[in-house]
Amino acid sequence: MSEPFSEVEKAALRELGYSEAWLEAGLLDRALLAEQFQRYQAGGTRKTGKYRSQALAAWRQGSEPIGDAQLDAFLSLMAVDPDAKMAQSAIAELIQSSRISLEQLERIAQSDAKLMKRHEAAIRRSYLTRRLDQGVTDPLLARVIEYEDASIQTKLIRDARLTRKQAELLAKRGANPTIRTQAQAWFQDKKAWK
Repeated sequence: MSEPFSEVEKAALRELGYSEAWLEAGLLDRALLAEQFQRYQAGGTRKTGKYRSQALAAWRQGSEPIGDAQLDAFLSLMAVDPDAKMAQSAIAELIQSSRISLEQLERIAQSDAKLMKRHEAAIRRSYLTRRLDQGVTDPLLARVIEYEDASIQTKLIRDARLTRKQAELLAKRGANPTIRTQAQAWFQDKKAWK
């Protein structure tokens, strides 16, 4: 159990729009809270969402995988944050983070229909990209083609793991003419196909 919050920390939490759950979940540390509160009292911005955004940016820069409990705490806190724009931006950035697993990404997608609708493209892009990092399968390639995501297809054009059949499919059904042309050129120029 961590030490109790001081009166100054309680005031800082209240003034900057945090709850104690931010500290308890590890999304904010006491040193950053103290530094932010000092800036706030010295005439820093009164837009408290900026302080919370800064805390989340520091948290996302960690290197350890994010645990399920911390992910749940993050989603709960973002659902009630008074700065909806900041919260949505933080969720969008977390969706693209390598610190969450594919299973956690799926949980985020299934956690809230409104959340999924708002971030559907980012969730799908992150999910498909990370699945493709594990291997290019025919069903996965079919999904990439179905969703017509040009950014993912562009990365696939010269992926050495593509089979001849997969490259030909990308050349025929790519998301746009540029992708189809580049995939066709690569398909025709590739010397050694699997």
